[in-house]
Amino acid sequence: MNNEIPSLWLWISGIFFLLGIGVLGVSVFVMLKVLKIAEEMKPKIDSVVTKVEALTVKIDALADKADTTLTSVKQSVDGVGGRANGIMGALETITLTVATKIEGLAPIVAGAMAAYRLFTSVKSHRAQPKPETATKELPAKKKR
Repeated sequence: MNNEIPSLWLWISGIFFLLGIGVLGVSVFVMLKVLKIAEEMKPKIDSVVTKVEALTVKIDALADKADTTLTSVKQSVDGVGGRANGIMGALETITLTVATKIEGLAPIVAGAMAAYRLFTSVKSHRAQPKPETATKELPAKKKR
């Protein structure tokens, strides 16, 4: 049996290993460039992180103020609503009282209006001229 490795196989393997070493070298070079770029960007990223943290603190403060303001507004609205309910209850009581008194006055007002109409009709009846008692004669027909 022949245990010898074919020379074509050795040439293909050698080319493949050389290409692998080249790709590894290029990969190391690219990684060093990416590392350099990342180191250059680190201060910028740190400043952005600082600004974001400051904004987060400000937003938290604004949220607390908004919460306090909403609580105060709710308490004010509840107070105004309670006062409005009290005023509406008082107006309802006054309206019922006035309506009761008007119901008592309604027959008096109706009687006064009826008396006024009767008075005006009597007055207008007296103001009409009286018809004459003498009758007028019709003109005579002409003879032809």
